[in-house]
Amino acid sequence: MVESFPPTVNDVAAAERTRPALAEVAPVVDPGLVTGSEDVGIFATAAGAPCVYWILGGADPAAFAGATSSEELMVRVAEQPSNHSPFYAPVVEPTLSVGVAALVAAARCWLPPGGR
Repeated sequence: MVESFPPTVNDVAAAERTRPALAEVAPVVDPGLVTGSEDVGIFATAAGAPCVYWILGGADPAAFAGATSSEELMVRVAEQPSNHSPFYAPVVEPTLSVGVAALVAAARCWLPPGGR
């Protein structure tokens, strides 16, 4: 049984390459170090691939109305239930649309033009 995972650390160059694509889809806020357990870093290391891990919010956008700075956004985020909470209930829209758009934007910044 595995009881812990090594830290998931973003590849700095890969994250900087991906960030503008994500920023075209939604606001990007760097939360700093975040605790949690993710195995994605193990997969990236095993594949010899750079790791770019991001967190997609799923809260009702109304909870963030009036927030005008990163600091205000982070306060509002801290008020939301975490994804492991029994109270976590992401709103389907815009979470689904934004999530798909973010994945597509990130993939497009890494794939060669014309898909070849």
